[in-house]
Amino acid sequence: MKKINHYLAFCAVFALLIAGCSKDDPGTSEDPISSDTAVLQLGPVLNDMQTRQEQEIPDCSEEEPAFAQVVLEYGDGPTLVETVIPIGEDDQGLFTLYSPDLEIPIPSGETSVSVTLLEFVVWTDDGTGNPGDVIWVAPIEGSEFADFVDQPVGENFIFDLRAGSKNYVNVDVICYDDRNVNLYGYQFFTITPVPLIEFCFFGNYCTPEGRHYVASYSISVWYSEDGQKGELIYDGLENNVVGEGNDAYADPLCFFLPDRLDIDDTEEEYYIEIRLLPDTPGYNGAGELVGEGPISVDEIKAFFGPEGTLDYYHFQYGCEDGVPPPFGRPEAMRYKACLKYIDSADETAGYAYISVEGTVAIAVVQAFGLKPGVMHPQHIHTNASCDNPGGVEVPLDYNEGGFPVPEIGDLGISFMNYAEAIPGFFLQNVEDRTVVVHGKDVNGEYSPSTPVLCGELEEY
Repeated sequence: MKKINHYLAFCAVFALLIAGCSKDDPGTSEDPISSDTAVLQLGPVLNDMQTRQEQEIPDCSEEEPAFAQVVLEYGDGPTLVETVIPIGEDDQGLFTLYSPDLEIPIPSGETSVSVTLLEFVVWTDDGTGNPGDVIWVAPIEGSEFADFVDQPVGENFIFDLRAGSKNYVNVDVICYDDRNVNLYGYQFFTITPVPLIEFCFFGNYCTPEGRHYVASYSISVWYSEDGQKGELIYDGLENNVVGEGNDAYADPLCFFLPDRLDIDDTEEEYYIEIRLLPDTPGYNGAGELVGEGPISVDEIKAFFGPEGTLDYYHFQYGCEDGVPPPFGRPEAMRYKACLKYIDSADETAGYAYISVEGTVAIAVVQAFGLKPGVMHPQHIHTNASCDNPGGVEVPLDYNEGGFPVPEIGDLGISFMNYAEAIPGFFLQNVEDRTVVVHGKDVNGEYSPSTPVLCGELEEY
């Protein structure tokens, strides 16, 4: 596959927005207020110029405030909240926008809850919709700058929120310059990042006569759990060709997905649908769903290459190679096996996919850490357990003969990427089979028949 440069983007803001008002608040959200919650909104109030001059508060940046970094706690636990919220402005001043992070639950049987504001820092926009530079800070009580404001943040900045109310709270801030941040009472200013991973697609369409064209298509993405769709993330991202006929071209379609640090990469997954669009050159049909299915973050990272490159997922509708796993046509049966080492001394891992439509299967095997430069026989085996795979049912080789050979990448790690269409595939109960990859050094000699990886196939 063609490689394209990319950079892993780290989003400094993943949780956005805040709201509230005990008086008529600026920018009031239209969201209804539950009787067992209270909505909070915070308004940064900058000391006036005269006060700054008298107290020699640092000079102010002329940049516009865009985000508030907030740390607070509430309840008897207490429950800690750390979030970043965009800042809005109207004729009454600045205010944080609505955020579900600041929809504070009221304990059962109570009419209010106590909240303590621990930190409050104002950032600019870096031009891409993310926080850029710190410009205003609410000093922490006990710091050298605490006397510059009427109410520093900290353990004594306490207020009560009533059930079913919107609460607006002013926060005194002062300007920030490059002197030591501990003068404000902070060790450092940080926004906990939520990493984003990039995933790219490219598609082709083949006419019944076998002529290839670049495809126009759309991608929709949902959060997923156990292979089922959850909350929608992207609704119909389109990638349209430019030009006509054989002169048509298109760049890969790339987008970003969260890579949460608190969920294992093998468990965090997304559900993706691929639709061919009617303006595809050579295609005379309506928009059509040509591929769908779940994919884990771990599987997405298998597309990452060395030195900031990645391989895109390449599908071909109507072509011999088809729509390769992990996605497949709606009518296709899809199976996946997580390949694990048989000997714990072998640092190997990978995935195997089998997509079956009619009597044609598309098999994909991706594996890391295998011995490079030599063929690795691989097969679908009879049984459902890696403890006893049984005999060979279907070889996963190339139609022209031979098994795949891993190559060493730029980072010094071997990678094997096998993909092949298997005609005349009549194997039943694929979900009750295993995939075994063979080939490893034994007593100093390469043994092509020795199993090295195994995975139990499951329908998905």
